[in-house]
Amino acid sequence: MQASIEKMFDKMYPMTDGLKKKAYEKWMTEFRERHGETFKQMTESVESAQDQQAEAGAVAVLFADAVEKLFSKRGKISSRKQVDINCFMIYYVFPAILLTQSECATVLADAVRDEWRARFKDSSQFAYTDYDTLYKSFNDKIFGMF
Repeated sequence: MQASIEKMFDKMYPMTDGLKKKAYEKWMTEFRERHGETFKQMTESVESAQDQQAEAGAVAVLFADAVEKLFSKRGKISSRKQVDINCFMIYYVFPAILLTQSECATVLADAVRDEWRARFKDSSQFAYTDYDTLYKSFNDKIFGMF
């Protein structure tokens, strides 16, 4: 699962640069198509566990380990890169988890958020939201232009 988690971040920069409503919708659809199986594995792992909280915590550690392995240099992730990763997580990873419609999606998202806050610097206030809230927050037009 670690390799598939790392692949989620392959297009991180084009997917977060200059986001607009239509681009976000397109990128999210593509992201879910490419990585839906990984999210399914993550949520099914939590669903089938005897102790769902503990399993969600284990999946969160696995997820954070993969991200840390991918982005750290000499054991650290730069502050700038961490901000980029956090944005990607908020815009794509968490909404994709919640869009699985799994009864354990929130448990998993909370575990990933908690692991993220504890592990990565500048992430103590890290939070997430769902796709619909993010999508509605984009403006189609700015001051009637564009």
